[in-house]
Amino acid sequence: MPLYHIIVATTAVVPAPELTRLFRTFAKQILETGGVVRSCENYGMKRFPHRMRSPHASAGEAERYHYLGRMVALYFDVAPYALGRLVNTLKQHYCVLRVTTLKPKKIKMDQVNSHKWGNPWKPPPDELVVADAAGSSSS
Repeated sequence: MPLYHIIVATTAVVPAPELTRLFRTFAKQILETGGVVRSCENYGMKRFPHRMRSPHASAGEAERYHYLGRMVALYFDVAPYALGRLVNTLKQHYCVLRVTTLKPKKIKMDQVNSHKWGNPWKPPPDELVVADAAGSSSS
């Protein structure tokens, strides 16, 4: 089963229990199809780079366009034939604005489960200390 990375943008007004219930049901659906959920990361409230139109709002409603929302990312393994059905059930929820599905080419398991909020390309501080100590001893 291939690894997928899905990024979901939701409205800012959705309550936290509703968001938790949405992704818990999504994870259960993944497990029912024989997949594995590797990680779920909530990035919190973010300002979108451009306005996003809600696919579920009527033309006259004030909540049609959103400039602020919650971003959630999931890494999971699932069979390719089940991915379309899973994404469609996620898109049908009223609070979901946009769903982006990516298939990473090469990624290591420790990168998926790291739960680090910093820059992934920057080495950890302990590696910087070792590098500085090695550089200062040669001077």
